Amino acid sequence: SLSSQEIKEFPLSVSLSLNEVFDEATMSSSRDLEVDSDPKNPPNISKLCLTKSGSKRTQQYIAKSRPEEIQQIIEDLVPCISELMTDFYGNYMCQTLFQSCSSYQRLSLLKAMEPHLLGIAKECKGTHSLQTLISLSNLPEEEEVYRNAFKGHVLELTTHPNASHVVQRLLITFKSRDFILEELKGSIKRLSMNKMGLCVIKKCVNEEFVCKELMQDPIVLMQDPYGNYAMQLTVEHWLEECSEPMMKAMKSKVAQLCIQKYASNVIEKCLKEPSMRSMIIHELVTENKLPLLMNCPYGCYVLRTAAFEAENELKVLLRQSIFNSMPNITQKKLKSRWEEILKKLNQA
Repeated sequence: SLSSQEIKEFPLSVSLSLNEVFDEATMSSSRDLEVDSDPKNPPNISKLCLTKSGSKRTQQYIAKSRPEEIQQIIEDLVPCISELMTDFYGNYMCQTLFQSCSSYQRLSLLKAMEPHLLGIAKECKGTHSLQTLISLSNLPEEEEVYRNAFKGHVLELTTHPNASHVVQRLLITFKSRDFILEELKGSIKRLSMNKMGLCVIKKCVNEEFVCKELMQDPIVLMQDPYGNYAMQLTVEHWLEECSEPMMKAMKSKVAQLCIQKYASNVIEKCLKEPSMRSMIIHELVTENKLPLLMNCPYGCYVLRTAAFEAENELKVLLRQSIFNSMPNITQKKLKSRWEEILKKLNQA
């Protein structure tokens, strides 16, 4: 057999002829994969969809099926729907089927897999098909099934590499999220410092209790590789509400936080709020900490943000302090960043 690259090496006329032959063969193969939509002889979908070509055929069949044929397919698949949800190829058929179902047809499938929902959520293929099913949910009965299946397991699912995505989809889709949020209470700090837990926290950072729990230990979270993202989102969403606890926590620690890789990102968010901005800049100036920041790339990022956000009065204060600190600045490779900062400050 010839590869496409070998065909290209032939003279143009020969190459075109060979391509036509291959195209015709491909079209013939595609026709062979087409399924008969005769309702009297429906394909055995539960077995057919377990292979790559069979899964494609069943998806084509479902897409062209009439409502009564969809109902027959669902009745045939109910006994094995949980296994198909986690199958390498079968899960794709499930996703196509869900999109062709009515609300109550979808509910019947969901109830059939209810005893296995935890396992499906944790499985690498099952999580994708389950997320598709959740995204289509619109009945109170569907929410009740998920509530019964996942109650008492939300924390476990939140930090699981596959199931975490299911929890996120539930938070995005459902209007009533109380059963999830109740189980998260008291664990926000720990979840924020976990790679998968953080993704869930991002979806509910607008909840007041999340802000309150994060504000209990902001310094630790600011310096955490994952926790700093939770803090950034919290400061953005609860800017005025979190300013007082943030200033109290950061007092006498601003310079250290400015030169820490992760905390510096949170400091930049804090500079967006007037009272925190004033506190941060005044502490850096009065404690003569600007040389420390100017000699550190992370500190330079903070000063650049300060230069862009500060009012004219604070810009004048910063500019004068930086000029006074120039003899103590040794990291010449950061010169371009100093110049950018000073250029913005000179616009005061």
